Amino acid sequence: MAGETGLSDALPAPALHIEPAPAVLDVPVVLFAFNRPAYLERVCASLLNQRGFTLDPRRVFLLQDGAVSPRTGLRYAEDAEVAASIAAFRTHFPRGQVSAAPHNIGIAANIRRGEILAFEAVNADCAYFFEDDLELGPDYLRIMGELRALSDRDPRIGYFAAYGDHQAQPPGPEAWLTMLQHHWAFGLRREPWRRLRDWLAPYDRILDETDYAWRDHLAIFRWMETLEVAGGFSSQDAVKTLGCHALGIARVMTDVCFARYIGAQGASFRDEKFREMGYDRMNWVEGPQYHLAEDAGTQVSAILGDSRKRHEFFRQVKLPKLLEEQGRIRLDRDRPATREDVTALFRLLLDRVPEEAALESMAERQTLRQVRETILASREFRGRTPRFRVAG
Repeated sequence: MAGETGLSDALPAPALHIEPAPAVLDVPVVLFAFNRPAYLERVCASLLNQRGFTLDPRRVFLLQDGAVSPRTGLRYAEDAEVAASIAAFRTHFPRGQVSAAPHNIGIAANIRRGEILAFEAVNADCAYFFEDDLELGPDYLRIMGELRALSDRDPRIGYFAAYGDHQAQPPGPEAWLTMLQHHWAFGLRREPWRRLRDWLAPYDRILDETDYAWRDHLAIFRWMETLEVAGGFSSQDAVKTLGCHALGIARVMTDVCFARYIGAQGASFRDEKFREMGYDRMNWVEGPQYHLAEDAGTQVSAILGDSRKRHEFFRQVKLPKLLEEQGRIRLDRDRPATREDVTALFRLLLDRVPEEAALESMAERQTLRQVRETILASREFRGRTPRFRVAG
């Protein structure tokens, strides 16, 4: 009997194996969306499927762009697409924060206001930003944490990401660094962002004059003439890359893929190009054995140096030829209008030649753009063109 022997016949209790509670991500998460709710739904689901991390819904933000431009009245999306995008976010983050632009402001301005939200309103030292077309593998945030720790030790690092080189797709388990290509799902530090924001001010002023889709490419390339670095593209992604190289801000990502790009339909890609570039074959790796290589930080200097040299070479050798080509196909609308220009615009828009007083007041006194805008806003043009409507 148990009372006589001091022993119990009860079976021993099994040992408990309790998994540690996932850590709460301590940086704000900002998602950018427009008119692809199906993609956004996959991105949101993947954010909630991270191993070892959970998100504070009060620090998850949707920066939703609008459908119609307030400048031009052009519609870039259907209202139902915008509503579906917000609904997709709320399905996964019912307590998340939605900041919906009332009008279409374009991707550059939408990202800009998301950065201001994170670094000024929230006052974060670091934030994670996600576009709506990169589906995360379950270890993405864990690897981002390792990259963030590296950026804590090396203040040269401004941008970092873990989606990897989709063409090489090295097997790991050690992940090394390469230069960040696209700003799909990245971490950004506040101090490098502030420096870059000041550098971007002339570019932003050019963008603010038109809808982003119709930005003045020639003006952007001519602005690059004033810089030590240049490139062949005018997109906000490409110009931010130039700014980082000009300022010595490192942009790094893992070579191993911890996410996959899903944006087969969008502003940059269609199905054929998506497949041609190999994104349909992009896959992530997963598992606790994957980690950032211990000596990955030794690669930062080479990434910085190589990137700047490439864009310095473009500025010195390729930009003059690019400007010559652009000058043949694009009109410099900010040059002074000649008498011939004024006459041509009157003929094209008003079906007549200008009176001498108009020539005297416009030729060499106004830019081509100013002459055109004056004519388009005139009662005569609107009277002659009843189907035309001036925006605003």
